[in-house]
Amino acid sequence: MSAKAATLEGRIRQHWDQLSSHEQRLADVLLAAPGQLAMNTATELAHSAGVSKATTTRFFRHLGYESYEAARRQAREMQSSGSPLYLQPAPSASPLASIMQQHLEKEIANLVNSYRTLDSEQLQQAVTAISQARRVVVMGWRHSQTIAHLIYRDLIHIHSDVRLLPRPGDSLAEHMAALTAQDVVICVGLRRRMPALETAMNALAERNVPMLYIADVLSGKPARHAQWVIRCHTDSSLIFDSTAALSGVCNLLCSLVARQMGKASNDHLAQIEALHQSLDELE
Repeated sequence: MSAKAATLEGRIRQHWDQLSSHEQRLADVLLAAPGQLAMNTATELAHSAGVSKATTTRFFRHLGYESYEAARRQAREMQSSGSPLYLQPAPSASPLASIMQQHLEKEIANLVNSYRTLDSEQLQQAVTAISQARRVVVMGWRHSQTIAHLIYRDLIHIHSDVRLLPRPGDSLAEHMAALTAQDVVICVGLRRRMPALETAMNALAERNVPMLYIADVLSGKPARHAQWVIRCHTDSSLIFDSTAALSGVCNLLCSLVARQMGKASNDHLAQIEALHQSLDELE
């Protein structure tokens, strides 16, 4: 069986024609929100699909699972990995106002919990290193690069040499070759990290380049390569991971760097503002 077919949804599609009408009804429920398998018992899942528990048991055996619990473990692993498909909640009749309130409360909790767990001493060390660095590189892949770009957009206003990686058409080696212990790399690694992140961080560690690693609470293996680690809460009440705490903490980080750099930061920003005016770039 292929790696794709080994997932729940892959197995369902592979065996669809062999499933009974009742089993297909259960399959439709799971395909709409496979993550509910991680949360529900076999009895609860059978009730939501309007089938018997015996049908549910047969269904998972037809798909090649040893038991319902084996399928449930796989679903939990997919949730932990951050798969949006498995984080998607089951269809709900809850009013929009209730969904909005739950989402707001979760976002607030992420902010509060992330700020409470910040290590002020470690944060200050990272701020000082970035402020004094010859060059700052901000690095991230996929959705992690969205957060990396937020950091880059702020730091470029106050620091004279800031780079964002990876860049289209370039290799990492072309940029990493010039980095030394005088530089700082800010690595963003949110769950569903690409292997390229740890590979790059390992190479940077071998070159003694200081690194700040910004991640979710399950920071993974890349954290071992970094001098400083910031973990943010990203759980959400809906399908996509929350970025509220990440945005807030990154804003704090960059603002503290500007504060630490003082006159150098203000002078650089003043030059940028003067050029904005002479080039008539902004309204």
